[in-house]
Amino acid sequence: MVVSLGPSTSDQSIIERLMLFGVAGFRINFAHGDPGSWSRLVEAVRAAENKIGRPVALMGDLVGPSVRLGVLEEPIELSPGDKADIVLAEKAKGGRDRVAPLPLPRFFASIEEGDIIVMDDGRARLRVISVSGDRVTVEALTPARITSRKAVVVQGKELGLPAITEKDLEAIEFAVRHGFDYIALSYVRDAEDLRVLRNIVRGKGGEQAIAAKIETRSAVENLEQIVRESDLVVVARGDLGMNYGLEEVPLLQERIVDEARRQGKPVMVATQVLESMVNSPTPTRAEVTDVYVAVSQGVDAIMLAGETAIGRYPLETVKWLRKILRRAEENTVVEKYPPREKRWAYANSIVETAESVGAEAILVFSIHGTLPPRIAASRPYPRTIIGTPSEKIARRLAILWGLEPIVVDAGSYEEGLARLEEELCKRGELSIGDTIVEAYRSGDENRVIIKHVLGCSHGPAKT
Repeated sequence: MVVSLGPSTSDQSIIERLMLFGVAGFRINFAHGDPGSWSRLVEAVRAAENKIGRPVALMGDLVGPSVRLGVLEEPIELSPGDKADIVLAEKAKGGRDRVAPLPLPRFFASIEEGDIIVMDDGRARLRVISVSGDRVTVEALTPARITSRKAVVVQGKELGLPAITEKDLEAIEFAVRHGFDYIALSYVRDAEDLRVLRNIVRGKGGEQAIAAKIETRSAVENLEQIVRESDLVVVARGDLGMNYGLEEVPLLQERIVDEARRQGKPVMVATQVLESMVNSPTPTRAEVTDVYVAVSQGVDAIMLAGETAIGRYPLETVKWLRKILRRAEENTVVEKYPPREKRWAYANSIVETAESVGAEAILVFSIHGTLPPRIAASRPYPRTIIGTPSEKIARRLAILWGLEPIVVDAGSYEEGLARLEEELCKRGELSIGDTIVEAYRSGDENRVIIKHVLGCSHGPAKT
């Protein structure tokens, strides 16, 4: 589970409880707040991580080439047939004036009569009925509640904005300086957008993994190359539902997850997972089914957005998601995809060996973090525990399928596995009679070792 932080989840005590409920990653949305509020969230996450004693991933979500409204003093409420104006401005009163600000000149140069404007994750649809310079008049096709900073999509049009904005550059600097584990780019259009971001991150001395949010028509058309260039794929269903018909989103989700898995890339589903729980302490039956579908598709993680950022019941939401995930995982057999390349064969052989002998656990010691994601890509059924001397690697692995990273101080693979066994023994997580499979890769040497735990009373398990 990955949860978005916001006003409802800004306290360290809340973050600690979320971690105890099983949350493996936290997202900070750079579209909201400022460096001061972001810093407080980072400090709270790292303090909670230290207290709980488990590595947790931190993702920074860039705004990207998005079109967003400015600031409204009051929300605008529209019924079908009502008219409103969108004007070139940073702020507007809104409310009964029915004037919304949008501080982007290119929007007004591109918009045309008859265009359909979509907001609020596809729930609000407006038709352009006239364009006059820096003022656009629209008619509501659906009930709509227009509020500050809402993303705006002109259906069927992309405005040719730069992949990285000035605000994004400030956010990237912040993410690198504060040691984020992932940086996610919104509104990705092609692999070059990701390369631009990666080069900027590296130029600032960062090593963050790059996540591609798939939410535009261009991204879907260039899906294979985008997945290849990314370190993590996010099915961003909110904007997918604005760029496509809502009935297309389930098919798009299946296609994106399938491509990510076939390339061995971790994949996450986001937006409106348990949306009703923003204002309700229980989910709907449809939402529960939606989570089951994602689990059956084999996603690495599910991300909550407004449910935990601004919702009234963030703790209840996470507890419900954990309950649904556990039940789904107990009763779902995820299809295993064969690796496309030879370099995946070793990881696949580790998983096949563990499953063939009925191992209770797979133990891996990884210094560079290369092997564990490939093991996760094989979707192992046994518990998979990764020892690594790097806290950064442990955090990055935390959100991948079935991986349990533990920081282990060791200088060699053999020492690392021995210390990992010892730590699990201390925790009481190895029992006499357990079958375990240990693996590591050093240079050209691939090792897969089958062990039976005979005892843990005096250090590592005997074999």
